[in-house]
Amino acid sequence: MRQIRSRALLALACALLLAACGGGGSDTSTRVHIASVKVMGDSLADSGTFGFKFTVQGAQSFIYPERVAANFGVGTLCPFYVYTGSTFTTNASCTNYAIGGGRINNVSAPASPVSIVQQLVNAGAVNRYSATDLLIIDGGGNDAADLVGAYLKVQSDSGASYAALLQTVLPAETVLAALAQGAAGFASIGGSYMTALADVFYDAIKTNALDKGAQHVVVLNMPGITNTPRFQAVLDAIAAANGGGTAGATARASAESLFKSWFVAFNNELAAKFNGNSNVVLVDFYQSFNDQIASPGQYSLTNVTTPACPPTGLGGDGLPTYDFPTCTDAALSAMTPPAGSDGTANWWKSYAFSDGFHPTPYAHDLLARRILKSLADAGWL
Repeated sequence: MRQIRSRALLALACALLLAACGGGGSDTSTRVHIASVKVMGDSLADSGTFGFKFTVQGAQSFIYPERVAANFGVGTLCPFYVYTGSTFTTNASCTNYAIGGGRINNVSAPASPVSIVQQLVNAGAVNRYSATDLLIIDGGGNDAADLVGAYLKVQSDSGASYAALLQTVLPAETVLAALAQGAAGFASIGGSYMTALADVFYDAIKTNALDKGAQHVVVLNMPGITNTPRFQAVLDAIAAANGGGTAGATARASAESLFKSWFVAFNNELAAKFNGNSNVVLVDFYQSFNDQIASPGQYSLTNVTTPACPPTGLGGDGLPTYDFPTCTDAALSAMTPPAGSDGTANWWKSYAFSDGFHPTPYAHDLLARRILKSLADAGWL
């Protein structure tokens, strides 16, 4: 495991060295000085709104925006919002607005800071951005999960949940016309929803960041959430519900292909919207995540299917639940290494997933390196 981490650190050092040299041919005149890093997003970027991070807990458990900030010499990020158990208070000295559970379309409470759009509004209201500000923005994973979940309820609620969610972004007549077409319409309208959601995301970033002077904005596109253990279990349930065997495998593959087409629709629209904007670096999180799952050895990942944290029970959906505050680096290292691991106390450090939906500190490291490479390619490093 020490060898794996050494290779990882060496790769990071090489990436930073390339960045310092202009990223292999970038215009050195575009290198930027960053004095402040501001973050908006969901659990992937949350520095501790709820008193913990959505990964393995530990003194070295830095999440990806913290790693990027450290590369610019910016001090440790802290959460702008702090959850008290009933409401969110604010800490004006902190610049990480991201909140676990954050959504672009936070249907139940659009004015809550759990809305990434509202995070952008709130941050923009107190900031006139300058050339030394770096904004890091992610979002869409939870929205995709909401859409998939509503779609999977079609058989049990005749499409009521799906139609209701769709109409929060799309015109009612568009939704009703699509659903009237049956299965094909139900499938295609999901892509239309994700395309419109990307427009909402773009408009929020433009209005509340770019139009307020932000010159260095990093936007992550939507990851393929079907790669996660949680959604692999959902797909397995689809296979079982269709009788298993060949029929089940076909149903599983069809569902996964449909969901992926929705994610791609979002990402393609986001790319089109930001195309040619020199103030924005759009990071292809979707492709890098897919690559890690498809070729884990190339990234020194030893397990991309099983969460490192032990499950603490089952949720109402029958899927495992986890408790991040008790999933610490010390606790994992004290466990008997699971079968198939390297057998050392550091077995968990090369896992991709901490729980069924979130990355380990090492996977955050991989994402940070992907972002730094993108910044180097843009000439910002």
